[in-house]
Amino acid sequence: MTQSRSRQSGFTLIEISVVVIILATISAMSLFAINQAFDRRYKSQADNLLVWFNQLSDQAALEAVPYGIRGNPEDSEREVRSLRVIAYYRQHWFPVTYPESFSLEKGARVEWVVSANTDNDDRYESVGMDDEDALIPVVALMPDGYMEPRAEMILTFDSNPITFKYRWDEETAAMTMLRVAQ
Repeated sequence: MTQSRSRQSGFTLIEISVVVIILATISAMSLFAINQAFDRRYKSQADNLLVWFNQLSDQAALEAVPYGIRGNPEDSEREVRSLRVIAYYRQHWFPVTYPESFSLEKGARVEWVVSANTDNDDRYESVGMDDEDALIPVVALMPDGYMEPRAEMILTFDSNPITFKYRWDEETAAMTMLRVAQ
């Protein structure tokens, strides 16, 4: 006696649903990990900039030479790719090769908000990095442990809403960083 059962080949709806759920879960975890990696990249760039500022301040104190910070003249005003170091010697600012300039990632932007008056006045004005071709720094880190003029630097990235603000802390004589989510 022959039984004629027709066996159907293929997958059941439950099996397909389980595979789709597993793939969706793996995709979501991967996307989350990629976003965290980008956030770490931006945080790392901001931390490196903070270390660079503080090393530059320490170098100014060690050598008893004021160091200035400005944008690289080859960069466009809207896209500053590196922060250039200049030193004050005999009444003039000169470019130096050490300490080295700080290179920013592509899509990173810096903006200085400089005090209009150095006397504890809270009026601020925004300053472009390359207002003129002369070697004039936006800010100068002085050997006595202060920054002139009183300023705040804002670091932003085109593809990330997080902003990093840098300020000179007069109590510790060092630059501090504050992470601000917009």
